[in-house]
Amino acid sequence: MNLLTDDIPGRRRLRAGMLGGGRGSFFASRHRTAMRLTNRFELVAGSFSSDRQTSIEAGEALGVARDRIYFSFTDMATAEAARDDGIEVAIVVTPNHLHFEPCKSFLEAGIPVICEKPLVHSSEQARELQRIAAANETFFAVTYTYTGYPMVRDARARIRAGDIGQVRFMHVEYLLEWLVNDPSKLGKGGTWRGDPAKAGPTGALGDIGTHAFNILEFVSGLRCTALSANLMQTVDSFGLDDTDVVQLEFEGGANGVLWSSLAAPGHRNGLRFKIVGSKATLEWRQEAPETLTMSRLGQSDLTYRRGQADITSDAKLATSLPAGSPEGYLEALAVLYSDYATALEAGRNWREALPVPIQDVYEGLRGVLLSEISVRSSASKSWVSFPRS
Repeated sequence: MNLLTDDIPGRRRLRAGMLGGGRGSFFASRHRTAMRLTNRFELVAGSFSSDRQTSIEAGEALGVARDRIYFSFTDMATAEAARDDGIEVAIVVTPNHLHFEPCKSFLEAGIPVICEKPLVHSSEQARELQRIAAANETFFAVTYTYTGYPMVRDARARIRAGDIGQVRFMHVEYLLEWLVNDPSKLGKGGTWRGDPAKAGPTGALGDIGTHAFNILEFVSGLRCTALSANLMQTVDSFGLDDTDVVQLEFEGGANGVLWSSLAAPGHRNGLRFKIVGSKATLEWRQEAPETLTMSRLGQSDLTYRRGQADITSDAKLATSLPAGSPEGYLEALAVLYSDYATALEAGRNWREALPVPIQDVYEGLRGVLLSEISVRSSASKSWVSFPRS
């Protein structure tokens, strides 16, 4: 089955609403593109901005009926929950500091949620959302986009199958260069990411480090148990950490290192991981996402390519195009939305609906804990334990 290209026979589109995503929003348009690629969602409602005219402009451009363009998330949650044809999922794509209250309102109204990462500002807020969602087994996904890449899923499947033996060491880095320039010239996205009131307790770590951390746990299947962090500020005009190095300990005795930076010249979107096992090492790069390299002990290296017959079933399920026709970031996000559609249709059994786990509110909580615990560790220059959940 090709998740993004099989359009016959037709499948029902799920009614979706969006919070945020008006003019000037960066990631919201990526979410809408991913929704279109899956052909499984219809955007029928939204509160696209706190500014009335901006929300109206976005809603009209996106074909939303005028009476379903809202000017507050509370009005939207209440009105949509009362409709017979109300939204079946709310998509929250606002800046970080505007995640908690909308997510809480939609969950309390019985509406499933898809939320951008990082989830919220504090573990207390994350645990509150976790509690509300768990009470009714309500679907709640956090969009860690890179888990949708076929060869990331291939790596996960190979580790689970024992292809590299026991995991002993892991390295992940996520390096960007955009902050090297004056962040005040980068628009509102560059501004709020350096503001603790809006971004949360960390800058680079909460923004991109949480992706790096999540992908290690997703691929390896191991949970972090302790960390020692050094959060650095190398760009004076940025209000939070822009470069981080975090040593990690995992269950089973594995160790790791996470390196994230918003101010690394020459790195455009440099996410990469290396998983070292007792028999082989797996390596993947986001800027070359079509291949996964396995370097084996005493044997020749292997290069697995997306779309070929020898990739794992998990990778095949996330693949839509034949080998040689590249799939990238938008397709990876669309794979997640295809997963979301399948899970939403499963109702209360959504956790068992897919072979690859959805990154949910529990993973969102771990991203928040990463920031909180790293701040404590960096300040005390010590190792700090990391809870399993």
